[in-house]
Order: sequence, then structure tokens, then C-alpha cells
Amino acid sequence: MTNASTLPHVPPEPLLTDAWLGTPEFPGYRANNVVARLEDHPQVDRDHLYFHLLLLDANSQLQDNHSGPCLALERQQSLPERIRFVRVVAELVRFSPNEDRGLSAIGQALTLVREAGVDRASLLVAAQVLDNACNEEAVIASLSQLLKLSMGVHDARQAIFDVAAGLARRADFDATGAADLGVPTADVCSKSAPPNDSSLHAQMSYIVHAVGKAHARRYLQGLMASELVPMPHMLGV
Repeated sequence: MTNASTLPHVPPEPLLTDAWLGTPEFPGYRANNVVARLEDHPQVDRDHLYFHLLLLDANSQLQDNHSGPCLALERQQSLPERIRFVRVVAELVRFSPNEDRGLSAIGQALTLVREAGVDRASLLVAAQVLDNACNEEAVIASLSQLLKLSMGVHDARQAIFDVAAGLARRADFDATGAADLGVPTADVCSKSAPPNDSSLHAQMSYIVHAVGKAHARRYLQGLMASELVPMPHMLGV
């Protein structure tokens, strides 16, 4: 847990553009091209903090934003709770914005966490809303990143390889089995073998394509010791 006077340290990760912004009192966190941050606008809401989710373009200029009172955070909320909120929200939507639609496609999920907070129940609902709204590649990237955060790169790759291999072996993964999982028949995969590429992304792509992007998170949650949502302990906050 962070102390009250400083923002947490961001471990170096060459594939991510992450940074803490703002102050401990009104923190912000950048995850790839999104920034989640808090401000105080008592003229808008005297009882709650104000939340911004900013979408940046390739030049780090503002492209789109979602803003509003953060009913999940009262103005007297502790500094660690504020830090935890922006870090979790930034991770939740790290891969979600659409190049053409900006943040409009994920507005429902952002409103949900702004009003209900980032406890486990809210995150599970928000993640499902995002999976429904985002494209398949965003879902693959999100699940892969969360699995790495939860298990570490090596264990995540081994775990997802085992799941993909098991899925490929399931001779009974047909319309009947899919119905038991709540997977529409149209989303049922062919019984072709998973790719020879053992990378986490390739194996996750096979699974998401197999069961459908709207069902992949729930499918994996039922098989793995991970909730596949950005819980604070996974993020060091």
C-alpha cells in the first residue's frame, strides 16, 4: 500500500506506456493511451470527487474524454483509495478504446465504475460490458495482460497452453456442449488444433476465437485460479 505523500513506483515494462500523474491527493494513471485521473470540482458535486478518463492520440494529445462526478469516491476518501481507483480503472480499459468510436463504445462500463466503484462485483460486470463492446483483439490483449499480472509470464503461458490444448481435445465441444456453457452455436469453434505458436497471445487468440469474445472471460474464469479482472493486489495498490 502506498503512503500518503507519494505515488507508487511503476516497474519498468518496455511494452507498456505507463506512468503515475498528478498528485497523491488527486492522482492519475496512464495505461497505454488512456489516462484515469481525479479532480475536485465542488461546484459540480460538493460531496464527491470528479473523474476523467482521457483518450490520447499517437502524439499524446487529447482525442476523447469521459468525465463526471465519481459517486464511488466521496471527497473525504483516503488517498490510498483514490490511488487504487485510478490504477484499477486505467488497467480495466487499457486496451478498450476504439480508434473510430473513441470512448463512446465503453461509456457504459466507465459510468458503472464511476458510480459503483472497483470492488470485485463491479469489476466483473464492467469487464463483461467491455467484452461485449470491444473487438476481439482488445479482449485477447486484456485477458493476456491480466493473466500475466495474476500468474506471471511463464505460468500464464503454460496455463493458457493447457487450456487451449484441452479445448482442442474436446470432441464433444459441439452445439450441445456450447449450449451448456451459454455459448451461441455460431460461436462454436472448429475442432482444429490450436496454433503451433506457443506464445500467450497466439494461444489466447485461439481460445477467444473458439468460444467467442463475449464468453471467453467467463470460460477462463471457470477453469483457472484467476478472476481475470484487475484486482488491486495484482497491481501493487
